[in-house]
Amino acid sequence: MSVPFRYFGAAVAFQVAAWALLVSCAGDLPAFEGGLGPVFASLHLVTLGVVAMTAIGATLQLLPVATRQPVRSVAAAKAVWWLLVPGIAILSAGAAAYAPRWMAPGAVLAAFALAIYAWLLAANLRAARGMKVVVAHGWAAVACLALLLASGLALVAHFEHGLALDHMLVRRVHLVLATYGFMGFLALGLSQFLLPMFAVAPPPEPRWAYAWLAMAVAGMLLALLGLAIPAVLAGLAAVALHVFAMERSLRARLRPMLDPAFLLIRISWLCLASSLVLAGFIAAGSAPPNAAALFGLLLVPGWLLTFLLGVLQRIVPFLASVHSRASLASALTPAMPLAVHRVLHLCALAFLVPAVAFDVRPLAEAGAALGFAGAAAFAAFYVQVLWRRHKLALQPPDQPATA
Repeated sequence: MSVPFRYFGAAVAFQVAAWALLVSCAGDLPAFEGGLGPVFASLHLVTLGVVAMTAIGATLQLLPVATRQPVRSVAAAKAVWWLLVPGIAILSAGAAAYAPRWMAPGAVLAAFALAIYAWLLAANLRAARGMKVVVAHGWAAVACLALLLASGLALVAHFEHGLALDHMLVRRVHLVLATYGFMGFLALGLSQFLLPMFAVAPPPEPRWAYAWLAMAVAGMLLALLGLAIPAVLAGLAAVALHVFAMERSLRARLRPMLDPAFLLIRISWLCLASSLVLAGFIAAGSAPPNAAALFGLLLVPGWLLTFLLGVLQRIVPFLASVHSRASLASALTPAMPLAVHRVLHLCALAFLVPAVAFDVRPLAEAGAALGFAGAAAFAAFYVQVLWRRHKLALQPPDQPATA
């Protein structure tokens, strides 16, 4: 239990830190187009601290189920955490303080941690014996992760040592590989068995999964070649196929009603599609004001963070129940913190999108404050799950497990 839950706990803490930092610089968000500073640090606290942490913890626990292969080294899985947590903290602190000299050691620690994780992931996929379509998504994520590490270290070398490179080009490549690439392929792949499992529904047909994977890979290759408009069209086709297949699967569910977590997941799909549409306008040269910041908002907090929070609120009680005497995950799930978090998180997005689009500083500050409050509510949910699981562990063996 300690392996995945250390990653989930770090993700919960980093989310609180990310929103807290954004509260201090919310007025700078609409004009943000890159570069060091608190907004940059907040962005990486989300992408590395929340998104990557959650992805690593989830795949270490759940991917072996799909591949029918054990994690190659539990010690290596723990080492990734011990390297990644301080790496993210140092990298983000250096970025917030406009100090590239501090970013470099943090980036090296994070890159080393992700390289070990890439080895663990590749070793698991190489010996996989099941769910071939999930494995195919995993290999696409591994390829993007390798390129992501190279581009990230190149950017740090540019800031720290003045490495000659096309900064804008490498930055765009890094962003695409991190979001649509590494995290995108993992999200599309794991959704095929996680979401149907949550809804007690059949998984989507493999032909649909291979179709959206082909379109997503084509979109990634086109984006790396600089063909932005064709890449956006391929990406939108992949999203449309994915959402169609997942909704078709969910309609065949055995549960009479879907969990509220699916509201977050569906809104994340909408933000994903919106980010691609906006990327198309940016590429065509007809983007609205503050398009860069709005694109990042839709892509990172809108899609990735919202999707993972929807998934994480189901995974955490489920895995806690696996490691306890509770027969149902619902016995470990506190409903109130999740309801509060859902309202606050969605309100934060509803405030931040128009705040960035129309450059309204008070609205941005209110949205960041709501996001921070939502992150605190999600942290309360996580702590309560662990506390309920702890109370069950203390019950005498002959006493019925209750929560």
